[in-house]
Amino acid sequence: MINLMKADLYRIVKTKGFIIFWLISIMVSMTSIALHEPGGILLGGDFDLNGAQKLDIKQTAMNLLYYFLLIMPVFGIITAEFTEHTIKNTITSAVSKGRFYVAKTLFAIVYCLSCFLGANYIFYFVNRAVNGSKYSSSLGEFSKVLFGQFPVFVAIVSLFIFLAFFFKKGAAFNSIVIISPLVYSVILSILCDIDSTQKITEKLVKFEVSTMIGNLALGCSQSYRTDCYIVSAAVTVISCVLGYITWKNREV
Repeated sequence: MINLMKADLYRIVKTKGFIIFWLISIMVSMTSIALHEPGGILLGGDFDLNGAQKLDIKQTAMNLLYYFLLIMPVFGIITAEFTEHTIKNTITSAVSKGRFYVAKTLFAIVYCLSCFLGANYIFYFVNRAVNGSKYSSSLGEFSKVLFGQFPVFVAIVSLFIFLAFFFKKGAAFNSIVIISPLVYSVILSILCDIDSTQKITEKLVKFEVSTMIGNLALGCSQSYRTDCYIVSAAVTVISCVLGYITWKNREV
């Protein structure tokens, strides 16, 4: 499995997705630092980005950007094997289907979360160097907020991995993971206008991915934080189990 992970690392850093990930991440971060305004993506939730939090904390509230950026490494690590028809060469007597799944899953999770942390810390240290303490929190405070979002991103990557093994085809995988949060937000906005579904909609909105990311960054109750972590843990476990079952029961 170690050799498989090494091969994935060697391959992923040579892909266009690797370059695009870091170009977009750095471009958004540097623009935010220059303008003293948080930048990224928000789809739902009612967030107060004019509060007392400093720029680095507000920036983490916009981390839905990494939902979309992390599609690229998962594609490069897993879906590309199916798209380029190299998977039959990878799975040999030395690498069983089970080991292949575990190696791919572990590497994708570790690699994606390392990129997520690395990109956020690059923003933090550059912002602190350029804008000083007026726009930056202490390292401990920033880290607490960032790692508070960690379970959500573990769930996101785990779900991506399951969908990559389920669909196999790159076009289907990309379409589903890109469109899903947009469609979910549109459906919620429609349901909000229907009296009979408003109570259910209010609960669904709380656990929309953009809402969770924003609230965990800007502040929320301990009970809501716990609920977010429970939802994230459930998505992680279910995704990993379903991904394994799907992969084991399919022909290569």
